[in-house]
Amino acid sequence: MTEKELQILQRYFPPAAVPMVAEAYTHSRFQLKFKKPRNSKLGDFRAPRGEKGICCITLNGDLNPYQMLVTFVHEYAHYLVYVNYPRRRLEPHGEEWKQTFAELLLPYLRSDIFPEDVIMALQRHLKHIKASSTADTNLAKVMKRYDIKDSGTLTVEDLPEGSVFQLPNGMTFKKGPKRRTRYQCECLNNGRIYSVSGMAEVK
Repeated sequence: MTEKELQILQRYFPPAAVPMVAEAYTHSRFQLKFKKPRNSKLGDFRAPRGEKGICCITLNGDLNPYQMLVTFVHEYAHYLVYVNYPRRRLEPHGEEWKQTFAELLLPYLRSDIFPEDVIMALQRHLKHIKASSTADTNLAKVMKRYDIKDSGTLTVEDLPEGSVFQLPNGMTFKKGPKRRTRYQCECLNNGRIYSVSGMAEVK
């Protein structure tokens, strides 16, 4: 790993986690790219295209260090499943991925890497692993505490029922009742009902 690559990791990840992230990156065959914020995902894993292609992990560059690390582990687990089960058609977040994700994440659950509240939320998350950390409402709330945001930032959860709000994608909604972990909201652009995360930031 070059000094420049190490400096990039130090910019995005918790300092005590950098050696382990660097080791994973150095001993694997994938590209690691930091992207502009994407509303639809925090990161992704892409299999190689063509015989000479290389795997790629992309991460949103605006994530806080703790969310960045969890998202990296999530996508790195996809990479290892791809490498270890080359001839099997598996569910993207099936048992193989869940087991790999848990095994990768456990060594990071240390007080010099994560704050105590994040460790507790991640331990709970590992008991019922979801396809995305944002789908775990408790974990998403804890992670959000460490985002660097304007003090006036609001989420769907902050609004009273019946409020009209706009998401960053430009669609306008009227907040409806909560169903389990998401809110049933009417889209005023097309009249349809959508399930919207309570953690979604609004305008």
